[in-house]
Amino acid sequence: MQQLAYRIRQFLRFYAAADTRYQVHSPLVFDLANALLEDRRWFYAFRDVEAIRARMLKSTVQLDIEDFGAASDGATPIRRRGSLSEQVRKAASSPRKGRLLFRLANWLKPERMLELGTSAGIGALYLASAARQARFISLEGSEALAQVARANLGILGLHHRAELRTGAFRDTLEPALQQLQHVDLVYFDGHHHRESTLAYAEQCLRYVRDHSVLVFDDVYWSAEMTSAWRQIQQHPRVTLTVDLFDLALVFVNPDVKTRQHFRLVPGSWKPWKMR
Repeated sequence: MQQLAYRIRQFLRFYAAADTRYQVHSPLVFDLANALLEDRRWFYAFRDVEAIRARMLKSTVQLDIEDFGAASDGATPIRRRGSLSEQVRKAASSPRKGRLLFRLANWLKPERMLELGTSAGIGALYLASAARQARFISLEGSEALAQVARANLGILGLHHRAELRTGAFRDTLEPALQQLQHVDLVYFDGHHHRESTLAYAEQCLRYVRDHSVLVFDDVYWSAEMTSAWRQIQQHPRVTLTVDLFDLALVFVNPDVKTRQHFRLVPGSWKPWKMR
């Protein structure tokens, strides 16, 4: 209940301060807002991924899960047995978040993508569907969940587009970054602790290039995650951030000379700001 209350308070503060595309004077951010928040097109991938989600929510399969993300050190997993349906219900990217990820990848057209935290693969399905030309590595702590994600990618014919690796991020992240050589889009969705989030972000920032985007999930999950987000916003290499509440985007863009921070909502959420 405390976590839910925290998120509600943070959303109300976010909503009060948020703008729509009509208050944005940056051409880049205006274009981004159009692509992510105002695009009403429906893609077949949305239907296909949600059909997989619906099937998993009805599943009775039990999994032995190694949860590195729940461990404070990120190295010693918490082992538990749980149902696939419960894992999808609690940990998978929501339909709205999945569509945002798809539209972002579709807009950015990345050549190389990295995901930290595959879970059952919903986020990976949306990303891989949108950027079929990209080299994509997704990292997951639990082999049981990775097997589910691989099967889901296979259903949509995306298993050759995304490579899943298992183990603690502290062991798998650097080798993945070295193999990719650079990253255009990184999605952080696997370890909701401040110090680990900051460390992984710093690690990935060494491999970004001009116009790369880092995407952070659950920055309002807890006070320590919000603290990590505020610190990331002030990183010397960060020139632009866009807070969508569900997702928070970090841009490394040399064309942006003065650091800028935006909070954005769809125009329909604030109709009095649609002009």
